[in-house]
Amino acid sequence: MKNTKLIKLLQTFTPAELKKFRDFVNSPYFNKNKNIIRLNNELEEYYPGFDSEKLNEEVIYKKVFDTGEFDYFKIKNIISDLYNLGLEFLKQQSNITTSFSADYNMLTQLRGRKLMTLHKNFVAHFEKKFEQVKIKDGFHLYNEYLLVTERHFSKLLEKPSSIEMIQEEFNSFHDYVLINLLKFYALMLHISKENNTSAELKMFEDVFNYIENSYSGSNPIINIYKYIILLTVKRNSEYYFVLKEQFIESFDQLTLEEAYYTLMYIFGYCMDQFNINSDRRFIKECYDLFRHSYNNNMVFLGELLYPDFINYIKVFMRYGDKSLAEKFIKDYSELLPDDQMDNCINFSKAFIYHCTGKLKEALSLISRVNFPLQIMKVQVKIMQIQLNYQLGYYEETREQAEYFRKSLVKEVQISADYKQSIIGFLKHTVSLINIKLSTEKSVREYESKKFIDEMNLNQKNHFGIKFWLEDMFAEIDHKKQ
Repeated sequence: MKNTKLIKLLQTFTPAELKKFRDFVNSPYFNKNKNIIRLNNELEEYYPGFDSEKLNEEVIYKKVFDTGEFDYFKIKNIISDLYNLGLEFLKQQSNITTSFSADYNMLTQLRGRKLMTLHKNFVAHFEKKFEQVKIKDGFHLYNEYLLVTERHFSKLLEKPSSIEMIQEEFNSFHDYVLINLLKFYALMLHISKENNTSAELKMFEDVFNYIENSYSGSNPIINIYKYIILLTVKRNSEYYFVLKEQFIESFDQLTLEEAYYTLMYIFGYCMDQFNINSDRRFIKECYDLFRHSYNNNMVFLGELLYPDFINYIKVFMRYGDKSLAEKFIKDYSELLPDDQMDNCINFSKAFIYHCTGKLKEALSLISRVNFPLQIMKVQVKIMQIQLNYQLGYYEETREQAEYFRKSLVKEVQISADYKQSIIGFLKHTVSLINIKLSTEKSVREYESKKFIDEMNLNQKNHFGIKFWLEDMFAEIDHKKQ
């Protein structure tokens, strides 16, 4: 019985929901079978774990029916009936999508029964409630549109076919449609970019031209998605800074889901500027966004993915905030999957040690890390090569770089763009060794110029590798002067 659909459903109920469900089952409007009431009362005794050895059909049968021989089909039937009542109970529960549905049904019933005075009073009542709503997302705009249509109906008797009312209804519908179009466009553009594919964005050019040149509404979520679209298409930092400001200023007016995905889009642009364009300004921009996310308890949606955990540590440490990185580890490490907890903590601490100059400690920790994801394995190998170079283990560095290069060429799970960037990093790291060990000034100057020219021409900054190469070269150049 422990694995029945009914028990699995009851396990999801909060104590408050369990109490409401008891009232629901006891209501003669929904249930007149007293045996089902007894069954529900008996099962409540096993809440919340429902893991007692006594929880089986025969024991429950005796408590529900009291007398008679055990009848398997009889107990199965009322278990099924209680399960169906549980589903019916779920239908009655309000959520963000349906919270206005019951009120809307009442309004349409009042209108259909021609109780227009009551209808008008309730419309006015709900309008006041809607004015107080802080988060005006797509669900709210849909409900608002429904309410506007009801107000339209209520005024038809006073002023039939008023253009003002029709315009108001259209404006409400416009906002509802626009916010959903922009959300779809943003998501489809993002997925297309991430998967190197294309999506059919119907009406996109017309909508894009409209939001770029004509739209001037005040809904903060629509404006945020407007600038997400503009930024995604135009790749203009001006749009980024407007979007970042609006995101932070309007944060309290966003749902958790809207805030999380907005951060994903904004951070994606930041990482492009960091990885592709090697713009050091975006070290701070990434830090500002992640610190804001951390301070507002918005680190993850659903469950914490371990690559995201690592990203927070890297972002905080690139900006030099060791205390925040260590606090993040303390606050969130227990939410990591058990099989990756040690890998994540060792990598994170190795990254912190690397950034703070504790190179031997970092090398010791990173040697213990073995992530299953290939892209994470790559980051481990990059850090090992960097640490060996900085510790002066040049032969080990050369050997590791060559071995890594050969394995990377055969790797099918890493994109060509990443491969080219990392292979460039390996080549330039060996060049740094040659420059550092060179005793002839002319050779050193030639190699240095070649290093700089090739870096500026081809090297990208995935995982911060270009910045590291630049910093290591600056150290050599400074010592040679």
